[in-house]
Amino acid sequence: MNWQPFRGDAPRDMTIYSASFPDISDRWPMKDDATREINALNLAVKTDPLLIPPLLENGDNGLPVLIPQHVHSEQAFRTRPALAAWRARLVPSALALFVVQNPLEDRLPEGTKMDSESRQWFIHANDAIGVRSRAQVLAALVDKYIRNDIESDWISLASGAAIPVLEALRTAKLDGQNVHLTLVDDDPVALRWAETMAAQQGLNVGEQITLLKRHLVRHFIRNDDLLLELGEHQAELVDALGIFEYFNDADAVTFLQRALRLVKPGGAVIISNMLTTSPQIDFLMRCIGWDAIFPRTLQQLQDIHIAAGIPVESVTVVVPKDGVYAVMEVRVAG
Repeated sequence: MNWQPFRGDAPRDMTIYSASFPDISDRWPMKDDATREINALNLAVKTDPLLIPPLLENGDNGLPVLIPQHVHSEQAFRTRPALAAWRARLVPSALALFVVQNPLEDRLPEGTKMDSESRQWFIHANDAIGVRSRAQVLAALVDKYIRNDIESDWISLASGAAIPVLEALRTAKLDGQNVHLTLVDDDPVALRWAETMAAQQGLNVGEQITLLKRHLVRHFIRNDDLLLELGEHQAELVDALGIFEYFNDADAVTFLQRALRLVKPGGAVIISNMLTTSPQIDFLMRCIGWDAIFPRTLQQLQDIHIAAGIPVESVTVVVPKDGVYAVMEVRVAG
């Protein structure tokens, strides 16, 4: 893997690389205008720590309605009805990420028509680029663990609609018959979407795919029910690309320890976590409004994996050039 040198603040003994990937934002018009507008909102919110994210109220039709709590948030949503519907009805579900990963769709998953100003932000917002680039890091790592010459098991924890997983399989041109996916998520709607999209790739539930509706905190962190259900040392690869930052440090340690117990010798766990230095984090958290998460520094991520008993030499970190996420590859000795 030809990663690039990382030029930033990282622990001295961390194996860390940078990476750049092609993205739809590279070739789509209005990138500079959208970036300038989002950066201006990010700076305005950053300078006032008292500003809070928008609230939700029940509308007359029973659907949630967005209530901005400051002028910058109001400005962001005023001319972007699809963005407002996305924030009110999809965030923080896995289907919210579907829009970010597929910004050229004509409608949101719940039916709202996409408008051009919302689309620009779904394409060009740095956090949107970051969601897509962390998926490309996963795809780049898959070849090391999932190959056509062996029967491979891949477990995706908090898989959502499994878009990065299915895209990685498509990119690797793997024969689905040789790969068995287990998709674990608490959202039945997201799992149904995953089933539909997997079927479009010729992957069928019960044959190449198992769907499990399980709550990771209740069934994997507080108890080891899911670990026992899935079986120890069964998978070549476990990914948790979109969940780690929702756990506090203690839960993150337990999660990592148990995820590693799912992996065969020679396999790996791949996780990601938003960085505290993500360039538009104030815009995301307090202007648009995302659910409470635990953005972390690279040092904090290393502290967590060391607390989980994982030595530094077993971990490689990749930070895409957009600077939103750190992706950690945690290897199990063969």
